[in-house]
Amino acid sequence: MRALAVVVLAAAIGAGRQDPMARLCRLPAMTLATAEDTAAWCAREFLMRNGYTSAPPSTDRAAIAMEPTMDVGNTFDEMMFARRNTVGSVPILACPTPTGFLVSFSIPNQSDPTHGRAVAMTRTYAGLTLLRAWVRLSTGVPPDCLAPRLPAP
Repeated sequence: MRALAVVVLAAAIGAGRQDPMARLCRLPAMTLATAEDTAAWCAREFLMRNGYTSAPPSTDRAAIAMEPTMDVGNTFDEMMFARRNTVGSVPILACPTPTGFLVSFSIPNQSDPTHGRAVAMTRTYAGLTLLRAWVRLSTGVPPDCLAPRLPAP
């Protein structure tokens, strides 16, 4: 049984490496006002492309980032079905961190609106990852964070 779990995890990790470009930001054509706005753009685009929002996911499977800790044991179609509409598409806060940015989003259809999900990335908008743990959504804007102002997707 343990060997099977290792094989499934290795397959998921291998699948997650299918295209290193899947975790890079597809930067907007226009220049945004701040680095935090750009991070929010990248995070929103990442979530939409990967099928976490209500928007249709990318049709290019190589553009989909596999999450080894969340997608283990699922076929590609099961994974995409399970992701659908699990994260909102409007970034709430974008915060600089010592290594990059953290952008938070609400969770649709949740009775407790005080928690959401977050996308982490480097300062160069690479390594985009939806964090597994939920984040607490503040009622105010913490220091150094801002509520992003983005054009429509």
